[in-house]
Amino acid sequence: MALWQMIYSANRGDGFWTPLNVCMASFVYRADARTMVGDMMMHPGMSMNEPVKASHLAVGAASHFAFSVVVGIAFALVLLELSRAGLGQILGSYTGYVGASIAGGAILYFVMWYLVLPWANSQFKELALQGPFFVAHLVYGLAFGLVAFPLLRRSIRTPRV
Repeated sequence: MALWQMIYSANRGDGFWTPLNVCMASFVYRADARTMVGDMMMHPGMSMNEPVKASHLAVGAASHFAFSVVVGIAFALVLLELSRAGLGQILGSYTGYVGASIAGGAILYFVMWYLVLPWANSQFKELALQGPFFVAHLVYGLAFGLVAFPLLRRSIRTPRV
């Protein structure tokens, strides 16, 4: 997801590191985010390509990976419970699991965009572009499904000693 956002940002001319340097770091460095939102409103079309700050980059990467881990654990638990609740035949196939993970990415986008971001980080929501942000969540779901299904299948088949 982060890589998708970084490539998209670079192609727009906003800078490769901007999603971590600015957007994710805005969860911690709120004053910087408010300043940037204000500048962008005063100068429409202004690029978010801010100078890379090591502290912002480190905080942005750490917070992004922490969110990804928490969401990945939640995805695995929800898909496990759905499988136990009668969707085991669908979720037992690679295609079904990946499809459900992509759907989970779409649900995650709606939860983030409409419930979490307005409350937790309204500055980030002001900076984020809705379309690419949605695609990024679908990419997260796809990557999760492609990686998690084989890992979970292997752990189920491996006998415990």
